[in-house]
Amino acid sequence: MPTIQSGEARLYYETHGTGYPVIFVHGGGGNSMAWFQQVPHFSARYKVITVDLRGFKNSHCAPEFVHPRYFAEDMRAILNVEGLTDAAFVCQSLGAWAGLSLAVQSPERVSCLFVNGSPTPAYSEENWSVITRAQDIYLGDNSKRNTSIGWNRRTVQERPELTFLYGQIKSLNPPFNSHTMQDESIKVFPKDLEGYKVPTVIAGGVHDDFLHPKSHFHAASLIPGAKTHTFEHAGHSAYFETPVEFNEALDAFLKLHLASR
Repeated sequence: MPTIQSGEARLYYETHGTGYPVIFVHGGGGNSMAWFQQVPHFSARYKVITVDLRGFKNSHCAPEFVHPRYFAEDMRAILNVEGLTDAAFVCQSLGAWAGLSLAVQSPERVSCLFVNGSPTPAYSEENWSVITRAQDIYLGDNSKRNTSIGWNRRTVQERPELTFLYGQIKSLNPPFNSHTMQDESIKVFPKDLEGYKVPTVIAGGVHDDFLHPKSHFHAASLIPGAKTHTFEHAGHSAYFETPVEFNEALDAFLKLHLASR
């Protein structure tokens, strides 16, 4: 699978299928493998590109350069190498620091943006308090952490193999300093969003107690024109926990905004 140089990082990504490009960007607990329930579904109609963010799994980078401020440029590098003028972006949690940042900086490269389980880098005091709380969980003592946080508790009870697999995928990543998500350099302020027109959905799960079950409503309110979607049976990671529901929602979004492409 391809690797490319982007600044100080060697980026790993995969391509599957043909058609209009849809780039899937994982969260802090994932990597390109996390989309295993989306790739077969969407690659039947689209060119699916899954990415390891710099510093995750196979995208090697010195620790001092593992920072969200570089994520948008990394996405541009992949688009350029693949000869793509634009693409649809699907971002989970931390992935919004790539997708939304790129949509703000280079809106012509993002045809539409679907974000799940993420406060996004859109700044407000309320949004930053959500991130701070999540950081305390993410960076906390693993031995004391409630491993059910962020999941529908029914899933934890009935699908232990799913939560185990999630942990195994996460274990392939080196440590990530999530404090970098709140650096001044990556905040997206209201003035940065003036004139924002990229079709955007901010989705969240009813059972997401890693963030908050309703935090996606506030995040969407910060982004002009953004719509919301709520996954009734999922927690933080609907794409992983309730893939059928997630894929249906994403299917509808892509069909709406890519119909003419």
